[in-house]
Amino acid sequence: MHFFSVIRWIAWKDLLSEYRNRENISSMFFFALNVILIFSFSFSLDPVTIKEIMPGIIWVAFGFTAIIGLGKSFLIEVNNDCMEYFQTLPVPKGAIYLGKFLGNLLFMLTVEVILFPLFVLFFNLDILDQLLPLLLISAVATIGLSALGTLFSALTVQVRAREVMFPILLLPLSVPIFIGAVEATRGALSGDAFSMYSHWIELLLVFDVIFVIVSFWIFEFILDY
Repeated sequence: MHFFSVIRWIAWKDLLSEYRNRENISSMFFFALNVILIFSFSFSLDPVTIKEIMPGIIWVAFGFTAIIGLGKSFLIEVNNDCMEYFQTLPVPKGAIYLGKFLGNLLFMLTVEVILFPLFVLFFNLDILDQLLPLLLISAVATIGLSALGTLFSALTVQVRAREVMFPILLLPLSVPIFIGAVEATRGALSGDAFSMYSHWIELLLVFDVIFVIVSFWIFEFILDY
């Protein structure tokens, strides 16, 4: 099977599976909705306060919903005894990683696009002028989260305490992503010129490249193990 065909097939399989059962997206959506509701009733909604706390709220919601979704990335393969099939595919194992990564990335971006209107509704945000920068920041940060999440999901999927081990591994390494995302989001929501926070986006891109390349290289050892 061709390298890129494997990537496309795995990504399509994951998206189609989620479309059919909607299990992950439902749990992620309701968790994020609870987070948004809790924060919306916990803080004063004056414009100054909102600009200060909103970037953190957004990425708390996105980060913890990512843990819920990405942690189950390889669970369906384990439940259906497909991990052995992955090990015997006559293609570089990195293609499997890229397929899972691509599926997770598209899935996470879909969830984030669904959640953005909820932030606007509950916090009375005016983000129309900042919509494109916010979408760019969200996409760049989600690439890094998906890259790490896919790798650690494969690493912990057959561990008995995977629900505990997955966030323990993911969160420390994703700190640079969250810092960059929060700072860039703060700049966008404050209406700053793009040049004033673009260095945070550049930092996120650097981490994206590092995380994807390193995960691609390590994945073969994880799968064989």
